[in-house]
Amino acid sequence: MLILGLILPLFLGYALTLVVVPRIGLYERLALGYGLGFGFLTLGMFFLNVLGMSFSLRNTVVLICTIITICLLYGLRKNRFIDQGKIGLPSSVEPKKPAAPIYFFEKIVIGLIVFFLITDIILGIYWPVTWPDAVTVYDFRANLLTSTLSLSKAASLKIATPNYVLISRPPMTSLAHTWLYLWGWENAKIFYPLFLVALALVFYFSLKDYVRRYHSLLFILILVTTPIIYSYSHHAYLSFPITFYFSVGTLYLYRWISQQKRGFLCLAGIFLGLSSWIRSDSLIFFVGYLIILTYFCSSRKKYLAPLAFAVPYFLIEPLWGIYIKEVLHYRPGGSRELFLTQGLIWHFKGIWKTSQTFFDMVQWRRVMEFLWTYVFVRFKLILGPLILLSFLYAERIAKHRFLFFIVVSNLGLFILGTYRYSIVTSLLIWGSSERVFMITLPIIYYFMALITAEKDLSLKV
Repeated sequence: MLILGLILPLFLGYALTLVVVPRIGLYERLALGYGLGFGFLTLGMFFLNVLGMSFSLRNTVVLICTIITICLLYGLRKNRFIDQGKIGLPSSVEPKKPAAPIYFFEKIVIGLIVFFLITDIILGIYWPVTWPDAVTVYDFRANLLTSTLSLSKAASLKIATPNYVLISRPPMTSLAHTWLYLWGWENAKIFYPLFLVALALVFYFSLKDYVRRYHSLLFILILVTTPIIYSYSHHAYLSFPITFYFSVGTLYLYRWISQQKRGFLCLAGIFLGLSSWIRSDSLIFFVGYLIILTYFCSSRKKYLAPLAFAVPYFLIEPLWGIYIKEVLHYRPGGSRELFLTQGLIWHFKGIWKTSQTFFDMVQWRRVMEFLWTYVFVRFKLILGPLILLSFLYAERIAKHRFLFFIVVSNLGLFILGTYRYSIVTSLLIWGSSERVFMITLPIIYYFMALITAEKDLSLKV
C-alpha cells in the first residue's frame, strides 16, 4: 500500500504528459510525470477543499483516477498509444536507432551518478524530518492537515504563530507530505530525493540533442554532486522542489525556443507555475523570461506563443494569495509577511516603492557587499567557470544567445530582487539568498554544457 502513494501521482503525471507533450520518450515522460503528478495532485487536494470536500484518501484517489481516465481517453482519441500498429507504446516513442556502445569512462560516470542518487534516496528514507523550518512549519502543517483533512479547519486550530506556520508559504510540499502520511508513510522525505532523479533524467534528455553522451553525463555528475543541491535534495524543505520545477520549466522554455517542439512552451509555463505553488520566488524570474520570449516571438511573428507560456503560470500563481485573502480572511501583519504571501498584483504595486529608492547608493553598497560575501564568494567555483567559459567560448554564445539572455536575466533579477527585498523588509538573510540562488544553478550548468559542446552537435538558435 505504501508504494501506491508514489505510483498514483506518477501515473497521474504520466497521463497528463500524454495531453501536453505528445512526442517525447518513455524515460523523459516518466521524469516529467513525477513532477507533474505531485504538482497536480496537490492542486487537486486544494480544490477539493475549496469545494467543501475533505482531501481524504478516498476523495483524492477518485479525483486522480478520474483525471487519469480523461487523459487516457484523450490519448486514445488522438492515437497516442498506437505507433505503426503496435499497442502499448505511446506514439511519442520514436523508432529506435542502434545504441552506441557505452565506453568504460562513461560506465564509471554512470556508476558514480547512480551511486549518488541511491545514497540520496537512502538518506531521505533513513533520517526523519530534522530541518528546523521543516519540523516547525512545513511538516508540522502536514501533520495538522493529515488530522483535519482540510486547510480551513487546520487554520482554525489554536497554535503558536499560525500565520507563519499555515499561511506564509503555498501548501504544495505540506499537501504532498499529507498525501504520503495518509498512505501510511512515517517519513515523507522520500518525496524529495526522487526529484533529483527526475531532474537528472530531464537534464540528460535536454542535452542529448546538443552534446555527446559523455559530455552530458559529466555535467549530470556535476549537477547531482553540487553540495547545496545534493544536501537540500534529501531535506524536507522547499528549496529543492522549487529548484526542480523552476529548472525544468526553464529547460523546456529554451528547448521550445531552439526546437519549436509541440507542447514544450505550455509545459514550461506549467512547471514554472508549479514552482510558484511552492513559494513565490519564481515570479520575478518569470517576468524576465516572458520579456525574452516576447522578444523572440515578435521577431518571428509568433504573437500568440507568449500566451501559451503565460496562461498556465497565471492560472496557478495567484491561487494561494486569493485563497488566504478571500477564504481564510488573512491580513498580513507586516511587510515581510506581505512580501511572502502576496502574489503578482502586490509585487507590481511594490515596484513603485523600490523605484523611489533605486538610486540609493548606500543601500546598493550594503546589498552588493552582502551578496559578494554570502552568495558570490560561496558559489565562486560555479560563477568563476561560468565567466571563464563565456570568454573562452564567446563565439559560441551567439548559437545559444537566448539561453545566455536567460542566464544573465536570472543573475540580474536575483540581484534586483535581493535589493527590493531589502527595501521592503529591511532584512538581508544569507541562508535565504543562498537557497534562492540555488534555483539558477541547473540553468547555469546547462548553459556551460552547451557552449562547450562539440561544434557539430551545437544547434544554432
